[in-house]
Amino acid sequence: MIKKALTVLLLALACIKGYSQSEFTPEWNFGVNFGPTFSTMSFVTTAPGFELNTKMLQQYKGGVSVRYITENRLGFIAELNYSQQGYEQKFEGETNSKYIHELAYLQIPFLTHIYFGRKGRVFVNLGPQISFLLADRKIKHLLNTDYNDDKVSAQYDLEVQNKFDYGLVAGMGFELRTGAGNFTIEGRYYMGFSDIYKSHKTDPFSRSANRVMSAAITYYMKPF
Repeated sequence: MIKKALTVLLLALACIKGYSQSEFTPEWNFGVNFGPTFSTMSFVTTAPGFELNTKMLQQYKGGVSVRYITENRLGFIAELNYSQQGYEQKFEGETNSKYIHELAYLQIPFLTHIYFGRKGRVFVNLGPQISFLLADRKIKHLLNTDYNDDKVSAQYDLEVQNKFDYGLVAGMGFELRTGAGNFTIEGRYYMGFSDIYKSHKTDPFSRSANRVMSAAITYYMKPF
């Protein structure tokens, strides 16, 4: 009888221990992030034979993050960022001409956070993002203003016409969890679905969408 009782007790203790190891406590994190952006613009012109080529423009972004890990390997992130974006025009064979259009956005991504590991974690972030234009600035240094038929000049006189931007964010990174807080390093790609200029048939562009690669270091802390 005693042996049976001890066996039942040991089995019960084993079950409790296994349950405690698998039990998960939800976790809130608040953080700050900062890093570089590498942005360009996807242009499609409405006139056949006209092209507008751009190259990467390197700037910066930073902001605050809220992360809620709801269960093992799964959580959600919301951020409020100030992001510098835009594009630089690529001039074929004209090394002295320059045209840069800098854009500044208030950026709000809502991301699903999937991770693997414990103290050292590999993670993937994916979700939608909305942005509101705060400012734009043009830098012009054009030596040749008499453009041929294979060049586009409409962008020089156009202000941003759509100040609301939306698209999809995908990111991947690594997190190190320490007693002083959690540190992450992440690379992201943003594909904008909206256009900064009007895109009717009578307009010069049928496509003018943001494309942004970025990297950031984020410091997370548990508020309670």
